[in-house]
Amino acid sequence: MIKETFYHLQSPISIALVTDTHNRPADDVIASIRRHNPDIICIAGDFVYARLPEEGLKMEESPHALSLLKECSAIAPTFVSIGNHEWMFNEEDIKIVKSTGIHLVHNNYIRYQIREKELLIGGLTSASYMAYQSYCAGIPKDSVDPDTIYPLLKPRSTVIQDYEPTVSWIDGFCNESGYKILLCHHPEYYPRYLQKKNINLVLSGHAHGGQIRIKGQGLYAPGQGFLPRLTSGVVDHRLVISRGLANNTIIPRLWNPEEVVYIH
Repeated sequence: MIKETFYHLQSPISIALVTDTHNRPADDVIASIRRHNPDIICIAGDFVYARLPEEGLKMEESPHALSLLKECSAIAPTFVSIGNHEWMFNEEDIKIVKSTGIHLVHNNYIRYQIREKELLIGGLTSASYMAYQSYCAGIPKDSVDPDTIYPLLKPRSTVIQDYEPTVSWIDGFCNESGYKILLCHHPEYYPRYLQKKNINLVLSGHAHGGQIRIKGQGLYAPGQGFLPRLTSGVVDHRLVISRGLANNTIIPRLWNPEEVVYIH
């Protein structure tokens, strides 16, 4: 059974934060969101699982992810960013995502108004996606081989560590007027790229709560290693980290329930 976590912050609207569903059936998630009826829904990455597509498009092989996006967009305005498990998305996958009725924030931001509240909602795309796009741009299209690049995009790989998210647009986002919300799948990006920026709220996931939690401490998180600091809760009154909603590793989640986060 999923946990519903509530944080009371200085936000002008109510928000449901959903992360790391990894193409799992999400009827329980949708039922929770319907009960609480937030003003907006933010899906901060990893709505698919990063096995390579058997044929064609990753989104076509992710029926539960498609259903999640469609059902969320029918409940409330839904904003989606790209995590590391969406690393192999191509233009057709992006079109399918957009066709569900959600707002994709993909290294950009949009202005949105709710009840006379002026919002700017942006999405910082995972460096894994940027690494793959860079790889594809450097070779003929017919020669792109996901099987070759996939091991290089693992979090421990020196190749992926050499890539950084595209943050050149962030200053323009910060200089705009309005309440600024940034979907950023990776909480480990916050200290390096975002902590000193004029952003009201940063919404993250990725760490799965540290997978195994002992006395409130997560054991391991990708991008942070053992005894990670950023796995759950609220940091600096504005970085909100969800523990996510799936378990796609061979190591079980222990003392670490899946959660939907609500911000009021």
